[in-house]
Amino acid sequence: MIIQIDKFDIFWTYLSKFLRIGQGLILLPLILRYLPTDQIAIWALFSTITALVSVFDLGFSNVFSRNVTQILSCKTINTDDADIEIEGNAFDAYELKKLLVIMKKFYTYVSLIIFIFLVTLGTFYVYTIGKDVDNKYQLYFSWSFLVGSAILNFFYNYLTIILESKGLIKETQKICVYGIFISMVFAITGVLVGWGLIAITLSGFVSVIFNRFFLYRMYNKEIKPFIPDIEFEFDLSYFKEIWSVTYKVSVASVSSIAIYRSGIIIISLFLPLKESGAFAFSMNLAFILSEVSFMYFYTHLPHINSMVYHRNNTGLKKTYLSSIVMSIVSLSLGGCVLVFLGNDILKLIGSNMSLIPGFPFAFVILILILDQIQNMSTFILFSD
Repeated sequence: MIIQIDKFDIFWTYLSKFLRIGQGLILLPLILRYLPTDQIAIWALFSTITALVSVFDLGFSNVFSRNVTQILSCKTINTDDADIEIEGNAFDAYELKKLLVIMKKFYTYVSLIIFIFLVTLGTFYVYTIGKDVDNKYQLYFSWSFLVGSAILNFFYNYLTIILESKGLIKETQKICVYGIFISMVFAITGVLVGWGLIAITLSGFVSVIFNRFFLYRMYNKEIKPFIPDIEFEFDLSYFKEIWSVTYKVSVASVSSIAIYRSGIIIISLFLPLKESGAFAFSMNLAFILSEVSFMYFYTHLPHINSMVYHRNNTGLKKTYLSSIVMSIVSLSLGGCVLVFLGNDILKLIGSNMSLIPGFPFAFVILILILDQIQNMSTFILFSD
């Protein structure tokens, strides 16, 4: 089964990503009008914490995606009962089952580590930055919903991986789009009725529940019927093989995320909440822009994995170069808007915050461009 990416896959992926960004832009005027300054700052810092949770993935999601795609792309039909035919293509169902066991174990154990980390050090951090916050009950309720959504979203990440690796990209992204709409309605309603920061974090929690419920239904329909109903022990040697590739791919991307995001957290421990929140807000805008520019490459990941497996070097080179061009162009154009017009746009929508000065901001954009090129190159080099 050769994974093909059509225009609808790209459309729904871009729509999903743009709605995530648009959700923040739509909510921003409401947040600025109805939330106190301290809650706005905490909202920006919470976004940083959510991004730091993704570091715990350690790059396994990309390698898992590659392995699932290779199993589903298997062209050799064995003689045992392990081979299942889907739409005229055979794959090793036992290998898929073994990989799925490893994926579930990995996300289960790491989710437990994240939970312990957030409820201990994370809660202490929230206590430290929230000493001057008036409504501490609202702060801790909001933190609880953030922890819940972060854990659930991380744990069920394997559903998105296996479904998109099978080529169900637009179906998966449709669910994400509907979840975003529900989250937006919930957040807007909650802010208007005075729930404040709780409305924002609770809307994210509701969205995660919605997404994972329908992704699991799709998994039961599209994947589970073809997986043998037998027990598999955790294969440590197989996990070591995956890790031997993962650490090479993940070092660059994970370290960059950890350095950038952890810097915001460290600064917030020493600067007043208002100032650290403004800095976090500025950096988050740059990170959002970086995520948008990475969408083209991300959308083509299943196709890239399939081309690597089938030795389609011509198509791989074309996709790789076009991804780099899209990343450079989008980051450069977006960076110019933020550097030269960012503060004016914030004033236009009524924001009291300001972005960091132009030269440092331009330097951040340049670093993000080089970082993305390195991450894409590293993934391609170690995908074989």
